[in-house]
Amino acid sequence: MNESMTAIVEYQVRAETTSPEQWLETWQKRADDALEGEPETGAYAAAVNIEDDSNVLVYERYEHGHASLKLHIDRPAHSTLTATMGERRMTKRRVMSTLFTDIDNYGWWCRPESASPSQAGIILAVLGFRFDSRAQEASYLELTRSHAGYTWDNEPNTLIYSAGRATADADREIDVIAGDLVFVMGCTDMASVDKHANDPVHLALGPKFTEVGINPEPTFMRLYQTTGNGYLWRS
Repeated sequence: MNESMTAIVEYQVRAETTSPEQWLETWQKRADDALEGEPETGAYAAAVNIEDDSNVLVYERYEHGHASLKLHIDRPAHSTLTATMGERRMTKRRVMSTLFTDIDNYGWWCRPESASPSQAGIILAVLGFRFDSRAQEASYLELTRSHAGYTWDNEPNTLIYSAGRATADADREIDVIAGDLVFVMGCTDMASVDKHANDPVHLALGPKFTEVGINPEPTFMRLYQTTGNGYLWRS
């Protein structure tokens, strides 16, 4: 596959050996290498889980899917990071991971006029949906694609608003199976998240879904806050 792809991987820092700050300081060296030496890695940012700041999410975007991911993994800096964190026993476990390819012509993945790519404090919301049929999914995407246009015009603090299709089942903790839709929203702060959620036009989508017989099944939702390490997009 040569499609643009997002990867999210969440790790739990091993409190007995290191702190989240030390973990991020070590990881930052890998982020610097990605920015300097991986033009096909469009994003490589760290964020902490809002419910547990010992859990760190690594948010990654690859321009040419698995081919770009392989280039990332094959970098010497990647082997160095793995070896360093292993020797120092810095990571307790991998909490979850999943990959999803972009839905065509749906939303956007950056908004450089509203924030810097390494800005701390940005809220990332990641959520999954499953549908009874591809016809229902298509109707859902048609309605929400239009709403994405409204969001772009009216919510300058919504920095990321897009979606992808899971390429495989998630291996742990979150409920994702191949073919599910995974949505990512990034906002400058929690107030912007709340503004989006409570916008009357957004709230009006619910009755529209019911009217056309769309009943999406929410499968998971997680909230993270960027640390300022790495980059959400290339400047």
